[in-house]
Amino acid sequence: MLTLSQKTVRTMRKTTIFGQLLLLAALMSNTSILNAVTYKWVDEEGNTHYTQSPPPGDTKAQTIAPPPSVNPEHAKKQVEKRKKILQDASDGRTKSSEEKKKASEEKARNQAKCEQAKKRLASYQRPRVNLVDKDGNYTVAGEDKRQAEIKKSQDLINELCK
Repeated sequence: MLTLSQKTVRTMRKTTIFGQLLLLAALMSNTSILNAVTYKWVDEEGNTHYTQSPPPGDTKAQTIAPPPSVNPEHAKKQVEKRKKILQDASDGRTKSSEEKKKASEEKARNQAKCEQAKKRLASYQRPRVNLVDKDGNYTVAGEDKRQAEIKKSQDLINELCK
């Protein structure tokens, strides 16, 4: 089994802390380097160089300006605007899927009602139809009542079975 001595562990900790401090110092240092002008030039051998100091001698150089600084308020507004657009699109998709779901459920309900109307029509197309009154007594429907119920059933079928 390999173990590290306490001295080695302390050295590793110091190195890690030193690295973190160095990184922090680099991040907090003056950012003027980022805003400096950059020179692009080609030497006699055809190699392209990018430097922050002018090329040696009378070599022609192209100056490259730094990128424009970012306005944080404008950037924040742009991000919020894009978030709103995305949220609206997401809400629209959600609403659309809910509407499709409702339409599908309505279609299924209408299909079930259509099947009921067809069964009702089939029951009234027999020559003798028994009806149940409020008290639970069976009576034979007259021809006028039977024809009226057939018409109602056909109207329901025409409405629901599209």
